[in-house]
Amino acid sequence: MDGEVLRDDQWEKVKPFVPGGRKGRRGPRSDGRRFFDALLWMARSGARWRDLPERFGPYQTAKRRYYRWIEMGVFDRLFEAVATDPDLEWLAIDATVIRAQAQAAGARRKRGDLKPKLSAAHAAASGPRSMLS
Repeated sequence: MDGEVLRDDQWEKVKPFVPGGRKGRRGPRSDGRRFFDALLWMARSGARWRDLPERFGPYQTAKRRYYRWIEMGVFDRLFEAVATDPDLEWLAIDATVIRAQAQAAGARRKRGDLKPKLSAAHAAASGPRSMLS
């Protein structure tokens, strides 16, 4: 499960925004961390709810809880909080420069350059160009 689970320091930042999980008479009501890991798995895999691995619990429960969180605005509050302190650990800057040909930027063609020709199939399909033909 490495790579699918939040680190402890990341979970501590997210934990105050996760509803539920407080202790009831018979112990914790729900495992917010396991559900959050299920959401991360869903986001990374792009899979359907039915494909959620069993280690995250029943997919119906996770799906219901996900839509409940949307209605409660949990994700809005969470994203606002996380956006104020970005984790730049995975930031990558690419310094590659790709030059385009001058014509791509709208420059004139040099004298003597060949103009692109229409393919034979395209020219035949276009039909006659004037009424006289």
